Amino acid sequence: MPRVEFEADTEEELLALARRWVMGPSRDAQPSVANQAADIRRRQLGEALNGIRGKDSRRLLREVAELALQDKALVLDADLTARYGKTTGTAFAGIVAGPNKVMRRVARRDLVTWDADIRGYRMDPLDAEIILQRWPTP
Repeated sequence: MPRVEFEADTEEELLALARRWVMGPSRDAQPSVANQAADIRRRQLGEALNGIRGKDSRRLLREVAELALQDKALVLDADLTARYGKTTGTAFAGIVAGPNKVMRRVARRDLVTWDADIRGYRMDPLDAEIILQRWPTP
C-alpha cells in the first residue's frame, strides 16, 4: 500500500502541508485569471503607448480616454476639426490609424473605435484608465 509522509516543525505547518496535498494550492497563492489578464492588458497597452509619437495622436487619445470614463464619445464635428487645425474630418483617420496600428501589432486589437451612430471615437474604459495614469494632464 502506498504511503505519504509529511515533515514539519509544527502541527499547524503539518496540517497546512496535508491540506495543500489534498486540496491543491490555495487560490491566494496563485494570481487570479482576472489579475493575469489585467497585467497582460496593462503591459501590452504600455508597450503600444511607448510606440505612439505623434503629438496629435497622443492628444486625441487623452481626449477619448477622458470621455470614455464618462461613457461618452469624442464626436467628430466642426469644433474638433478646428481645435486640431484640420480642414476636414478625414485627417482624423490618420491620427487614429497610428495608435491603432501599433496596438494591433502588440495586442491584436484596436485602441480607438469608430461609433457610427454618434459619429465619434470611443475607447474601452479600462484602456482609458491606463492611458490617463501614464499620460497625466499636461
